[in-house]
Amino acid sequence: MKVKIQDARNAQKAHNTHKFRRFTVFMLVFALLAGILAGCSKGTGSSQDSAGTKEKALVIGYDRDAEIMDTIKTSWYSDALIYIHDRLVTRDYEFGYKPGLAERWDVSDDGLTWTFYLRKGVKFHDGKDFKAEDVKWTIDTIKDPDTGSPFRGDLDAIKEVKIINDYAIEMVLNYPFPNLLYNLSATASGIHPANAYEKYGSDYGKKIVIGTGPYKLEEWISGDKTVLVKNEEYNWGPEWMSNRGPALIDKIVLKIIPDENSRIMELEVGGIQLLRNVPETYVEKIESNPDITLYKNPATKLGYLACATDKEPFTDVRVRRAINHALNREEIIQFVLRGIGEVAYGYLPPALKDEYLEESKDLYYEYNPEKAMQLLAEAGYPDGLELTLSADNSSKSRKLAEIIQSQLKEVKIETKIQLYDAASYTDMLKEGKQELFIREYSWSNADILDWFLLSEQFPYPNHSRWVDERTDELIKYAAQRPTWEERAEAYKEVQRHLIDQAVWAPIYIPMSMIAVRKEVKNFKYHPWMLQYNDGFDIEVK
Repeated sequence: MKVKIQDARNAQKAHNTHKFRRFTVFMLVFALLAGILAGCSKGTGSSQDSAGTKEKALVIGYDRDAEIMDTIKTSWYSDALIYIHDRLVTRDYEFGYKPGLAERWDVSDDGLTWTFYLRKGVKFHDGKDFKAEDVKWTIDTIKDPDTGSPFRGDLDAIKEVKIINDYAIEMVLNYPFPNLLYNLSATASGIHPANAYEKYGSDYGKKIVIGTGPYKLEEWISGDKTVLVKNEEYNWGPEWMSNRGPALIDKIVLKIIPDENSRIMELEVGGIQLLRNVPETYVEKIESNPDITLYKNPATKLGYLACATDKEPFTDVRVRRAINHALNREEIIQFVLRGIGEVAYGYLPPALKDEYLEESKDLYYEYNPEKAMQLLAEAGYPDGLELTLSADNSSKSRKLAEIIQSQLKEVKIETKIQLYDAASYTDMLKEGKQELFIREYSWSNADILDWFLLSEQFPYPNHSRWVDERTDELIKYAAQRPTWEERAEAYKEVQRHLIDQAVWAPIYIPMSMIAVRKEVKNFKYHPWMLQYNDGFDIEVK
């Protein structure tokens, strides 16, 4: 009997052990699945590293993407490039020129020689020390015609870059150029490591981008997202910043969401914490949301309708003037921008106070359908025209294309709308397939006219295909004036000529609007580029 009892006890013990093992395996599997699911469902604000520390991730919403992640070759500068690369010169919150990778600079009495003294102890993301050779290689590569850099014309004033030693360079100019500091502080002047193209080949600007900036490129999926991770070694931020060391935010995700309604929904639910270029349609909705703050500032932007001026019927100035007269700009601003914007009378935004031509309002082409049809008849098109109207596929551009199509129809210009994603749109313009097309630029200097309208920029970024000897003469004269005041006045003559020739049909000046969720701490508005390494922080759960 005792044996049977003992056997029963042993059997029960074995059964209990088996149950315990099954339970243990089940709990391990459950924990593993829970971990996987948690990883999949994490919010965008944080994640945990192997040590259990919460990672601070800021997600920013955009309506379009870059064509390439290379400041030298692109004509559309992704915000990511601002944080990947440092520049010789920076601009503070008052837009004043301050040291960057250059600690200081001297200018000769004749204005033809600029000496830049470089910051020591700076390293590129690949571990290479930053030296004078990197500055020379970057500028020489931009200026090399074989590179095809859209920024090349902006550095025409530089005759030669000489290396004095590892931490000093000399820029010898062809003529006095008071706009040099502006160009050297631009995103396009981000410094790359010498021989980057030779070292990294065709992957450079796509899978690999190397700078000295506060963030490194982790991943770029074209049309989807760009992921940046903070540079842990960074300790050379400009003196005017409150935080000169590594950024407080660990990761920045630039998320592309072409549909504006989807961008707003993501902002409301916290899928993104910061939205650049807020659509005017949603301003009232955002302002009523207690979790979001909307920042509005005058924009250095301009939206316009352009055409391929080297193709018929656009070779006739009367057709270009007719198109200008056909546009009811006030109606467009109400329909597309919900009234949040101003009519663009000329080729520069009024925010450029020194360079803006005040008489643009007196010279521009007022809405006058009868005059438009008269000009078309004089040009030999009494029965109107059939044209293609191209735009990118953002919600704003679609709306703009639709109302322009409607207005042009009133003067017997029938248009077929063609929409493109960002990369395809750029390719189309480079290939010269455009007729009528919509564009918007953002730039805070009159030299944007050089960029888009100089003959030497043909065929891209001179997408209007405007090859005009008089325009070239006026722009080059203005760019080479020895003082800022003379330069500003000379650019006004450029604007008079462009308005007369109706090269573009300027339409609107938008407001610069940024929506910021409450999780973002210490937000600082910069008129040109938000400095996410300057004390910006984000609250994570």
